[in-house]
Amino acid sequence: MDWKNKLPNILNKFRTQLYSRRYDGMDKVYELFHECDVDSSGSLNRYEFQAFLSKVGLFMSSQEQAELFRYYDKNQDGNISVREFLNSLQETISDRRLSAVKHTWQILDQRKRGFIEVEELKRLYNENRHPRVITREKTKELVREEFENALRKYSEGRVMTEDGFLAYYANLSATLPLEQDHFFEALLTNTWDLNSRRNPVPDARLNEIEDLIYEKIRQRIRGDEDEGRAMQKTFRHFDKDNSGTITFEEFTKCLQHWGCAFDNQEARALFDKYDVDKSGTIVYEEFSGIFARRGAGDRHQFKPRRELPKALISKLKNDILKRGTIRDLETLLRRMDVNGDDYLTRHEFEWGLRENGHVLSPMDLDRLFRYFDINHDGKVSYQEFLDALKDDISQKRKDLIAMAYKKLETNSDGQVTLSGIRQNYNGTAHPEFRSGAKTRDQVLVEFMNKWGSVRANQAISLEDFENFYKDISANVKSDDDFEQMIRGAWSLAEE
Repeated sequence: MDWKNKLPNILNKFRTQLYSRRYDGMDKVYELFHECDVDSSGSLNRYEFQAFLSKVGLFMSSQEQAELFRYYDKNQDGNISVREFLNSLQETISDRRLSAVKHTWQILDQRKRGFIEVEELKRLYNENRHPRVITREKTKELVREEFENALRKYSEGRVMTEDGFLAYYANLSATLPLEQDHFFEALLTNTWDLNSRRNPVPDARLNEIEDLIYEKIRQRIRGDEDEGRAMQKTFRHFDKDNSGTITFEEFTKCLQHWGCAFDNQEARALFDKYDVDKSGTIVYEEFSGIFARRGAGDRHQFKPRRELPKALISKLKNDILKRGTIRDLETLLRRMDVNGDDYLTRHEFEWGLRENGHVLSPMDLDRLFRYFDINHDGKVSYQEFLDALKDDISQKRKDLIAMAYKKLETNSDGQVTLSGIRQNYNGTAHPEFRSGAKTRDQVLVEFMNKWGSVRANQAISLEDFENFYKDISANVKSDDDFEQMIRGAWSLAEE
């Protein structure tokens, strides 16, 4: 088992269970851990750890438990440090959640002092609108009690600093699975009444701000360069990770570079207008395109740069081939496509990759998803993604595939179907059958499963057959090995 890649899935499974048990924050988790730490040693042995998982309600296979325990038993002494295990759940807070917390602090800290009185926070906090109070999972009294306990823990005497505020919400985030961003954001928006507190910037003022930015850019361009291209250059300069997106902090640096002096609230309102998916970033090529059209209409020179993240694709491909085939990933992604439209939402796409063992950083996932989200509608064609993973195959391999297909046509009265493929496939030529690792039936079942949802009587074209072997071809290094595989599978005579 490739445990490093499986571990994030297990930890998210753990968070899901904590969330379902209404553990908002790590305090209750610490209590359970210490209950199971019978000798108060600060660590759990294997049996105590199993008891802890049982108390949480997280049931895993014996193998999963053993691997999880082995991973956290850093010094191999048969014990897991309580602090190390629980800290692993709190190590990071996603960029999206962090951005939401910082935005909330900016709204609450109206005097920009860097701290807020604890009594003021108590007054502002609205437990009645906590998501769990609304759903009647918790009483408002319990939510208020938990909040005031947290104030005592994270404040510095009579005041709460921004760092303390961030630490408090990092603690809450630790017990929320990755797919519960909407709950986390509702937690902030509702309890702090952000919608009524924002003092939104009027649309007329936003239009005026855009006019001012356009004029500043127009004054800086030379020759035949248009506003969109000039703006794009600045964004690329401040896009240090070359992700194609910029954060609010990077956005404000661009505004300063152009000589635009807006207050923080106005800059944030403009940023939020174009942060359509509320990810805490904006795609600056779309933003630049709007200003290019403002200046030159349809005659603008600005062309969005849509470049395949080749290094990331190459890494993914290598990881996939270590685990199986691209075909296996296709089967998994098709299963994630719950409405059967051949597209995946960001959440489905991320979890399809995770289930296959690929845990991408938020930045890499963002780059990958944005590239394949051609229409910017929050969905990607997983077939286009899979095609990008596939290399073209040599003419020799294409000829061998065509030869096998022709034989199938001959044996199937001119129409190749999955049923005909099953009847003609020779599993005895498979290396795992020859080595005794698998029976002929096991080899056949494994091969047929690679065809996914294709029906038994469905016609299969030469293009379909070639695409099938294009996936498998990536795992076969030499043309000679590929030839041996094809000839063996379809009983093709040597020439």
